[in-house]
Amino acid sequence: MSDSFLKPNTLDLLQTRLHWVLRITAACCFIGHGTWGIITKASWLPFFRSQSIPDDIAWKLMPIIGAFDILMAIFLLIKPRRVLLMWMLLWALWTAILRPIAGAPGTWEFWERAGNYLPPFMLLLMGGAFAMKWKDWFSGYTEPKLTDDSIGVLKFICRLAIGLLLIGHGGFGAFVEKDMLINHFASIGLPADVAFINVIGWFEIILGVVVLALPILPIIWFVLIWKTLTEFLYITDGGIINIFEFLERWGDFGVPVAMILIINYQASQAKAKNIAAPEGQAT
Repeated sequence: MSDSFLKPNTLDLLQTRLHWVLRITAACCFIGHGTWGIITKASWLPFFRSQSIPDDIAWKLMPIIGAFDILMAIFLLIKPRRVLLMWMLLWALWTAILRPIAGAPGTWEFWERAGNYLPPFMLLLMGGAFAMKWKDWFSGYTEPKLTDDSIGVLKFICRLAIGLLLIGHGGFGAFVEKDMLINHFASIGLPADVAFINVIGWFEIILGVVVLALPILPIIWFVLIWKTLTEFLYITDGGIINIFEFLERWGDFGVPVAMILIINYQASQAKAKNIAAPEGQAT
């Protein structure tokens, strides 16, 4: 990704790039999740059981749900609609809530998936969906121009999403002590054990708190690199089939990119004002 792409200096460039980063992010999440439905996944069975759906029916429903997820992603990429984004938001929220409902310890699984449900929400905000009549939700997707206030809201949601997904993932190591994390780090030759992932978990929790308190550009860049490398461990551990796990977690990468776009745009505007101020004083 080129430096120029990440440094929009006009409002139009920021809006276009933010839109496409979030749009692709939401689509990738649904494509990754949907592909696992088509493949079928035994780890999904507890979610169906929590809703009193027998295993034999669950196995048959998984490919249908998966195909529908992928279809929604394709529709989003071709021609977005606000009603489609609302569905994606609600479905991503529901699948995240299902984790603690199905017995996952704590709410770490829910917070860790903030990168799944908040990108559709941000696209809805950008599209002005919550200030429109119901009929407009089904019409063509056009976005009102961003303002300083709406940019500030989007920046806050990016900050919240990054903080939550880091804290949620950190909880897997610090409190849940997931064997999966041990296997991930062991797959690249690190001497991983429970103590090791405890340290990594607390590091991610602290990093998430830092993002919430001090969302500066170097920290967001570090988060982007960190999440890309650590989520890639799905592939080093489980093989190329786990590319769909990586794809499903695209929000862990897309949201930091969106945050970088906003920070760089705001910096360019502040610089332009500082340059213009002395000129205005001189006249």
